[in-house]
Amino acid sequence: MKPYVKTKFRNSLLSRYLIIIGFALVLVPLLIPVSFAASWGVNRLLFPPAPGTMETVRDYGSGLDLETMWHGEAQALGGKAPQAIDERLRQLKREYPDASLFWVDSAGQTRLQLPERSGLPAKWSAEDAIAYMKRAVNGDPFTIVAFIGSKKSPGNQGFMVFELPRAHMYKSSTERNGDSRFYGLFMFMMFAFFILISYLFFRDIRTRLLRLETGMARTGPNGLPVRIAEGRPDEIGRLEQAFNRMVDELGQSRQREREEEELRKNLIGNLSHDLRTPLTVLGGQLYSFRKEPLSEQGREVLALMEVKIKDLSTLIDHLLSYNLLSSGRYALNPEDRDVLRIVRVSAAAWYPLWEKAGIEADIDLPDEPLIWNVDEQGFRRVLDNLFQNLVRHAGSGGYVGISLAERHGKPALVIADRGPGLGAVSPSKGAGLGLQIVDLLLREMNLCRETESTPERGTRTYIFTAAPRPLVK
Repeated sequence: MKPYVKTKFRNSLLSRYLIIIGFALVLVPLLIPVSFAASWGVNRLLFPPAPGTMETVRDYGSGLDLETMWHGEAQALGGKAPQAIDERLRQLKREYPDASLFWVDSAGQTRLQLPERSGLPAKWSAEDAIAYMKRAVNGDPFTIVAFIGSKKSPGNQGFMVFELPRAHMYKSSTERNGDSRFYGLFMFMMFAFFILISYLFFRDIRTRLLRLETGMARTGPNGLPVRIAEGRPDEIGRLEQAFNRMVDELGQSRQREREEEELRKNLIGNLSHDLRTPLTVLGGQLYSFRKEPLSEQGREVLALMEVKIKDLSTLIDHLLSYNLLSSGRYALNPEDRDVLRIVRVSAAAWYPLWEKAGIEADIDLPDEPLIWNVDEQGFRRVLDNLFQNLVRHAGSGGYVGISLAERHGKPALVIADRGPGLGAVSPSKGAGLGLQIVDLLLREMNLCRETESTPERGTRTYIFTAAPRPLVK
């Protein structure tokens, strides 16, 4: 396995996201004046000034500024002679050349008009003044009426009027909604761009993680995960590389396991065949010894040797069977069979051995057949191995019970004993090949084995049909 190599900062996800944050922090202050300029430009395109006014229109300030100025001038002219008032209005006309100015004395006579205009009454009545001021409210031109003199005695010297087209006035913030709207639009577009970049960044991370998850969940023909395409050399890229290395190492390990398994099977097969010949010769020689005159002790030794040779021969048979079953070369021919009949035949064959070992047989099977899809020879071997284990390890209980019960909602064959249980130490305990062969045979016939064991009640073995195997496409 390659040692862990730390991801360089410039290739990390953190550095990429910090670039996005830095981009936002640095460019947003720069983009704010740009947005102002863009908003101004858009407004100029959408709301251009009137033709011919772009160069000649003067900006005289806001309406509040003009009102303050005009009322101040009217108050300053209080008590002045008419000639002084005329002179001051001429000066104001020069300062506000686009404005129209006139004043009315206390007798209601229209005095100086700058410029001269028609439509003004020569003699003003109260009704004329009220009607004029009504027309001027919120109209164009912008009109200011101020009484000449102090605030304590308004109207003693008449009033003066200031009129200015609204195009020459400074637009307040409420009159420039177009600017603020477009400025807000550009700011929204900038933040939306930042959010989009962040979304694309995290979506790329999510896509790569989902691709890695899919690669982990998907298996190839050999039952191992498949390699995935490696992306950028960041943290996720390092994870993808580590995953691919793991897949490669698993494949190599699986290959070594197959080679070792094949070597082990060949070794077991060769040893089994090589040992069977000398065992057969030894068995024949022991049979010849029985014809010779032997002492009582010699006959006991001879019987013990025959038992051990038989056990060794059985172990070799188990090794050969396990080797064939684990490699899938054990020939089975499953057919619909009455398993209760097979159990009765097998129990009848074992009955003399149980009787010799002092084991009481209690066989309680129904008369109705129980049809399972099994290989008859293989199922008999399963029963023989279970009965043999019972005699060896549970013979002290003096009991074997064979019956039918329900297990997980299915009919199950039950083989029970009253021995010390699976956890007890037995002098005849072997390598456990017998039960492994039982499980392999049952699995090939789509059957299951479950065992319940306690020192007080002994061991109960249940055999029943397994769930149907899924079809492999």
